Amino acid sequence: MSTATAPEVAQLKQIANKARINTIKMLHEAGSGHPGGSLSAMDIMTVLMHRFMKHDPKNPKWDERDRFVLSKGHCIPAWYCLLADAGYFPEEDLMTLRKLDSPLQGHPVNTAMDAMEACTGSLGQGLSIAIGMAMAAKLDGKPHKIYCMIG
Repeated sequence: MSTATAPEVAQLKQIANKARINTIKMLHEAGSGHPGGSLSAMDIMTVLMHRFMKHDPKNPKWDERDRFVLSKGHCIPAWYCLLADAGYFPEEDLMTLRKLDSPLQGHPVNTAMDAMEACTGSLGQGLSIAIGMAMAAKLDGKPHKIYCMIG
């Protein structure tokens, strides 16, 4: 992938800053959560989603999509903000974080949302999940990539 141009970098910064604001609003509305981890991961998640990953909000289970496993699951509010920005669900749904019957819980739940690849929460477990996904993709001859954020 080529180096990002100045306008592309500016756009990524704008997306990340908007997601930071939404993260703080979400956590305030929820009354709990982990702001530090979400905010510190925002830049790398933004670049990953908008510059590197192949994905399709209209077809979240597209077989050739790249996969993202958030091993530090408590940082999920950041990823929710980026998913909403990419069009996976309406932005107003962000304010349902940690509410009863909301798919947006305090840790990733892959059965609650098609755009989520794995349930994580215990630090470090996502790495073994991602390795298993990568090995399976390689054995199946699939070209997609598996990304894992640990912390």
